[in-house]
Amino acid sequence: MLRWQVNFLKYSVFAFISISHPVFARAATEILPDEYKQKIDIAVIRHAVDRPSLLATISWIAQLAQSTQDATVMAELARLEYANAEVETEKSKRIELYKICIDTADKALAVNPDEVGALYWKAIAMGKLSEETGILNALRMTRAMERLFLRVIALDENYGHAGGHKALGRMYYKLPGFPISFGSKEKALFHLKRAYELYPNDIIVRSFYAELLFDMGQKHEARKHAEFILTMPIEKENYFRYQRFIEIARNIVKKDSFLTAR
Repeated sequence: MLRWQVNFLKYSVFAFISISHPVFARAATEILPDEYKQKIDIAVIRHAVDRPSLLATISWIAQLAQSTQDATVMAELARLEYANAEVETEKSKRIELYKICIDTADKALAVNPDEVGALYWKAIAMGKLSEETGILNALRMTRAMERLFLRVIALDENYGHAGGHKALGRMYYKLPGFPISFGSKEKALFHLKRAYELYPNDIIVRSFYAELLFDMGQKHEARKHAEFILTMPIEKENYFRYQRFIEIARNIVKKDSFLTAR
């Protein structure tokens, strides 16, 4: 059972924020104008190659969150904190950083329970935390994560390039089925197919979808997705983010080539 837990929880995804209610949308526009959002985006995208800028952005957004107590700002802070945890090499510090991310997301949700970014980053950080701390935490957290991702989809299925669909699809694919857990290839297919419909050029969507299709016997279709990924140019700053998904694509091509040659 440890194998499914590690395989599922090692593949997390990234996202961006949107607001569900007009009053919060107005506040977000005033407090987080486009230029601020662009700075946050750049800090997250370059987190593996420019951590000092990421830390500086975290400090700035933390001050803004403290002064405004705005749910949207706190959700963006959680997003930045998650990015910082991902690139931390020391396990004990990494665990604490994921806990900080969850705590920040909870603070945002106390202000606005429908804050999509907070729901999403809390669920993603929970997954990474359970990966770090062992199988018992994973078993305890998966249902809570499922509820959070379903809520994200209900509020905004486009959030994070269909982040809720991607995460749920991966979860249902990697978890064992009844009676051990609630994994389901049928549910996985529903969510990953929908994510692909919404974002056909997303590397993460393609890799998850291809691996599921291959496992379900649709090897030719799976290889097409894998080869698409392997032909996409990847900028240096994005390699840390995408290397695990590129490896999924490579493995699919290798396995298909081996089976074809037999």
